Amino acid sequence: MTTPSPTTYLLRRDRSEAVRLDAQHLLWQLHTKYLLHPEIPRKDGMAIADIGAGTGLLKTKQNPESGPLELAPNLSPDARIVAYDIADTHFPAKEYWPANVRFELLDSLSPTIPEALIGQFDVVHLRMWAFIIRDNDPSALIRHASRLLKPGGYIQWEDARFGSIVQRGLPAQRFRELMNRQTVVTGHDFRWLESLAHHIQTTVLDDNAETLEVVECRQQIPWATPQLIPLATDTFMLALENSSAVLDKLRAVAPSVPSQEEWLAGLVTLHEDVMRKQPRDEEEERGEFHWLPVCLLGGKMRH
Repeated sequence: MTTPSPTTYLLRRDRSEAVRLDAQHLLWQLHTKYLLHPEIPRKDGMAIADIGAGTGLLKTKQNPESGPLELAPNLSPDARIVAYDIADTHFPAKEYWPANVRFELLDSLSPTIPEALIGQFDVVHLRMWAFIIRDNDPSALIRHASRLLKPGGYIQWEDARFGSIVQRGLPAQRFRELMNRQTVVTGHDFRWLESLAHHIQTTVLDDNAETLEVVECRQQIPWATPQLIPLATDTFMLALENSSAVLDKLRAVAPSVPSQEEWLAGLVTLHEDVMRKQPRDEEEERGEFHWLPVCLLGGKMRH
């Protein structure tokens, strides 16, 4: 299995990507209507790890009226939150960290993990790993998250089912073909997202006496709130635009990969089709191109 690194991440790590990540955070917050799943018990001194944290907005956006954490104003003051990522490019400056939040580097697909982190967290949060996982196998990430958890701890996971993209119209169909030409080379196979609950329950953990059990898994078809589809579409298209930066490097290895010029031209045509207010004729539908969500809550059990 290929382990991603800062040099193989498909999206640019720049200001536009940071803004897109923040908009995507808003999308998830509007969709789930929570930051910490309501089934997760709040308790004094609870420890939360966010792996693949990106900008860390989930942790650091401050609300003067409800305490230093956007995550959950009713958390105890001694709650501890650690945001992990493989690169610190999008971490906010330390002066903006709340007192009980810190950001650290961590490769969450590595088979090794610092001993000091094992079994230290009540909650591990994961979001948008679809384009990081390769070869249809999330087991390394699941084992890593499980090792961070205390017995009885929770995994909260939100992700994009890129294998179930809603596509309508010829430009959408053509751009999906461009995506397929890219993902077959990069090793992205999104079928695992359609059976995330199964992977959670069947991944073999380091301790045979421990298992992960699914508390809840929601796969909305389509989005439960249709008003969120434009935001889902916009953040997706921005990600696709940002990913064009790696295409020429990939193309040097595999000529079947679309060129950056072909990719961006297809994206412009797709965007125009999606943004059309009216169909060109009575038989034509307005274009659509957006992914569908999956939200999972799992618990670590000891038998």
